[in-house]
Amino acid sequence: MSQLRKPFFCHQSTKTPNFHQKFLFGNLNFVGFGATSTCSFRQAQRIAVHRLAFLWLFFTFFLSSCEKAFDWQYKNENTKILALESIITNENKIQTVCLSWVRANPNDPDIPITNATVDVRMAGITYPFKQDSLNPGNYISKQAFIGVVDIPIDVDVVVDGVTYFGTDMMIPVTLTPKVKFKRVSATDPLYELTAVANTLSSTEQAMWEISIDWSSLPAYQGVPADSCKARLYYYDLKTIDVSEVFAPAKQTLEFPKGATVTQTKYSLSPEHAEFRRSMLLETEWRGGLFDVSPGTVYTNIKGGTAGAVGFFGASSVIKETFLLE
Repeated sequence: MSQLRKPFFCHQSTKTPNFHQKFLFGNLNFVGFGATSTCSFRQAQRIAVHRLAFLWLFFTFFLSSCEKAFDWQYKNENTKILALESIITNENKIQTVCLSWVRANPNDPDIPITNATVDVRMAGITYPFKQDSLNPGNYISKQAFIGVVDIPIDVDVVVDGVTYFGTDMMIPVTLTPKVKFKRVSATDPLYELTAVANTLSSTEQAMWEISIDWSSLPAYQGVPADSCKARLYYYDLKTIDVSEVFAPAKQTLEFPKGATVTQTKYSLSPEHAEFRRSMLLETEWRGGLFDVSPGTVYTNIKGGTAGAVGFFGASSVIKETFLLE
């Protein structure tokens, strides 16, 4: 009677296989005798080689790229598309409506509209606007007035005999805490905003404008004023967008102690929030890991044969100014 030979194991270890071993060999537990065991081991080797080849192709495809510079060809169309931007607030002030033509080339200068007739209507009262002589394309109300909550506010614009119109409803706004700051580091005297998402949250859809000005500080006398000012915008749109979660990182703003901070909160109607969201999807939230397909930014401006873009908004406002101390 022949003696049975000791089994040969392709892989024999009391340790748990790591990820690489599992990927290369899988759950291959080949056991055999003599020549049979050698054949099973070679099968495992071939599978490992195939999987390594797959890994090489995968990383070659995703990590290598080809770049080629080219000049973007813009279409020079004669179609005029009106762009309107305005937010009527509940502040007793001169209100503003900005008008321009959409540019064929985004790098071209603005094309202000200077021959328009602009009126804002609210609660049966019409407020006429006039051209701002210092800022072409900006139209300011001839008198100060206050936007009213829960009443439709309309705008009518006439340019070259063509009428454009839009409407929005102002909703109330609730008070939120002041934005918080922290020092950049223990050795750095500059400050930066912190915990913005936790601080600037709201029960309603809202937008915050944070203006920071340190141009009046003695250490910055003689420095161009524009380089000592900053304006930041934050939003609470009550939506969950993967493009927002994985949006590209922004540059960190640093500023000195003693800066003047103005925090303004705007309430947003559902239509206004949709405009802001669609605009962010095409601008600040684009370029991350999960971009959405390009689309048309929402607008409430109607009229004209070629249509219009932008938004006519009405917002309740809470404004607070304080020093960073």
